[in-house]
Amino acid sequence: MKVLILGGAGFIGSVLSEYIYKQGDEVIVFDNFLYERKKIKSGKIKYILGDICNINDLLPAVAESDAVVNLAAISNDPASDLQPELTWRINYKANEIIAGLCKATNKRVIYASSCSVYGFAKKGVFSEISKLNPVTLYARTKMLSEAYYLAPDINSVILRFATVYGNSPKPRLDLVVNTMVGTSYFTGEIIVDGGSQWRPIVHIKDVARAIYLALHIAKPKHRIYNVGSNEQNYQIKDLAEIISKFIPGIKITHKKESTDDRSYKVDFSRIKKELNFKANHSTVDAINELYGAFKSKTIKNMHEDEYFRVKYLITNMKKKGFRKRLIPNNAYARQNV
Repeated sequence: MKVLILGGAGFIGSVLSEYIYKQGDEVIVFDNFLYERKKIKSGKIKYILGDICNINDLLPAVAESDAVVNLAAISNDPASDLQPELTWRINYKANEIIAGLCKATNKRVIYASSCSVYGFAKKGVFSEISKLNPVTLYARTKMLSEAYYLAPDINSVILRFATVYGNSPKPRLDLVVNTMVGTSYFTGEIIVDGGSQWRPIVHIKDVARAIYLALHIAKPKHRIYNVGSNEQNYQIKDLAEIISKFIPGIKITHKKESTDDRSYKVDFSRIKKELNFKANHSTVDAINELYGAFKSKTIKNMHEDEYFRVKYLITNMKKKGFRKRLIPNNAYARQNV
C-alpha cells in the first residue's frame, strides 16, 4: 500500500512514517515543514512540500496514493488560540477538502482526532458514543472535522488519540508526560498543575501501530475508535508520582491553585476488541527514551522553542517569510525537499 501522510514530518508523523515503511508500505510525507529538524533517516520515503488547504497541492498527492492519514493540524490548545482564524482554516476547513478528495477517489482515510473532544467530567467514563463536550478551540475543530469523515460513502476511520507521549525525531516537551520527564531531568522537579483532573495517555509507538491497523483493516465495524488503554487513565497527580518512582530524588511541587478545564477518563475497549489493539508501551519506556536523548544531547535542554509549539509560533510569527512557510502555495512541484 502507498500511504500519504499529511503532516508526516511532525511529532507523530516522523515516527509513523518510519514504522509503516518498515512494515512494508510505501510512504509519502506531505508537510509544510514548519518545525525544521532532521529528516527521517530512510531514503526510501518521498517528501512533498505543500499546503493542506490548497487543493492543487493535495489532488496529485492523493491521486498517487492508496490511502491517506491526516495528522496535519496546529496542535495543542495554546498554539491553536494564537491565531484562531488560521486554526479554523487548517484544523477544520482543510478537512472538507481532504475528506472530499478521499471520497471522490475512494481512498481509505485515517483522521487523527483527539480524546479532548470529551472535554470535562467529574465522574464517569467516555466511550465513542458519549456526548461530546469540547472546551477548547483545538478540541472544537477536532469534533466538527469528524463530521466530514462520517459522511456517507467515504472509506474513513477516525482515531481519537489519548494524550501522546514518548520520544520522536521531532521531539515535543509540551505534552504532560514528556514535560514531567523533561523537568525531572533538567531541574530535578515535577510540577503538578491542579492534579485531580483525569487524563488518558498513550505512547507514540502505540499510536503508530493503531494507525497502521486502521489502514489495513478490511471492513471496520465502526468508524470511530479511542486510541489508548484503560490501564493508562491517570489523574495528573498520580501520573507525577508514578514517574517520580523511577527517577530517584525528584521533588514534586503541587500548584493546586492552577486550573484545567479538561478532565476525562476514557474507555478503550472498542479498539482492543475490533482492531486487536493493545498498548505495549508505558511511561517507563518514555523515561528511558527521553533520558537517553537528554544524556546524548539529542535534546539539549528544556529551553529550545522548537520543543514547545506555542513558544515556537510566538517567537517566529513576526519573522519575515514565516507565514509563507506556514502556508506555502502551489508547492507540489517542490518535491524531495
